[in-house]
Amino acid sequence: MSAADTAMTALAAQGGEFVDPPLLIEASVPLELSGEAVRSRICAFVDGQSTEWALRPDLTLPVAQTECEQRRNADLGETFRRYRGPVFRLPAIEDDPIEYEQVGLERFGAPSDVERDVWLFQTLVEASEACGVKAGHTCFGDLSIFPAFVDALGFPDDVSAGLKRAFRQEGGVRAYLSGQKRNQSGLPARVSGMSRTEIAAFVEDIFSITGVRPVGNRSAEEIVERLHARSTIGAGFEISAEQSELLERVLTLDVAFAEAPAALQAIAQDGDLSGVETALKRFGQRTEQLLAVSSAFTRTAHFATRFGRRFTYYDGFVFEIAASADKTAMQRPFVAGGRYDSLLSNLSQGEVDATALGGIIIPHRVENLLGDLS
Repeated sequence: MSAADTAMTALAAQGGEFVDPPLLIEASVPLELSGEAVRSRICAFVDGQSTEWALRPDLTLPVAQTECEQRRNADLGETFRRYRGPVFRLPAIEDDPIEYEQVGLERFGAPSDVERDVWLFQTLVEASEACGVKAGHTCFGDLSIFPAFVDALGFPDDVSAGLKRAFRQEGGVRAYLSGQKRNQSGLPARVSGMSRTEIAAFVEDIFSITGVRPVGNRSAEEIVERLHARSTIGAGFEISAEQSELLERVLTLDVAFAEAPAALQAIAQDGDLSGVETALKRFGQRTEQLLAVSSAFTRTAHFATRFGRRFTYYDGFVFEIAASADKTAMQRPFVAGGRYDSLLSNLSQGEVDATALGGIIIPHRVENLLGDLS
């Protein structure tokens, strides 16, 4: 029996319904969720009506789209979907195939709790073991941790929102903090507290004194609007050196998985933070239960706060399992999964709201691993 057949059999033992999602999705779906950065990975084309389509880059997105359509018309409660089929991605690593098979599952509408997170990891570990893989190196992340610390620091809403957006981009938080400092000493600081009308008059005075007028596509009106917007971002507020240092400690945390709860608690205590207790309690409970699932898959596991950002629609618990901790191996995980409770809402523009978590097994990587071990 092939690895794909064995994995499907193992997942079927959990119940649920087999689904066969569409092969094509509108390219705008992954692009809007992930930004233009993913364009280099998707196999896209434009049809005769100028609509851009993509061969599905994964199975989660088309399964979630179908789920949205069904939930628009009925209260489905909790659902469990299983699938198997090809996906298409332009290789990020030399010799990787453009087309390969995924086997996976999605669970919608279930309580967003530790029990379900642990269930997902255990289900995929057991499916891997059924295929003959008896050990692996796991990397865990939790994309809700950094936002929880941001909230606990009590920043103004616009500053908190900016930091959370920046977190999802490589180098984004450091760039945001640098930009925030510039805003305190640059032109936005000069006009901080001014009304839009006062800023317009200020800009017109500059044009009159210098004799310079806007060139290109940007009008004076647009300059005023942009300056007004920037002047109100954290107006009168400066992130302190201590707060910046704390954020840096959270952002760069990369430790053995078993040590992660204590390390995060230490950062919170050093910063004398309140408001992060619930997130850290959940994180600690989940860590303890995951470590008990299978020592062969968690003995060498590590946690990184930044891990998982490239998965775009994930917003909580996330993990990958690879053959080893070697960098090349970690670029080719044979299992991946996690939580994306906001995905259905994002896909439906808020019309549908249901929790979601899921994961995949990549059969050809499992077979390659087994071949290397034989």
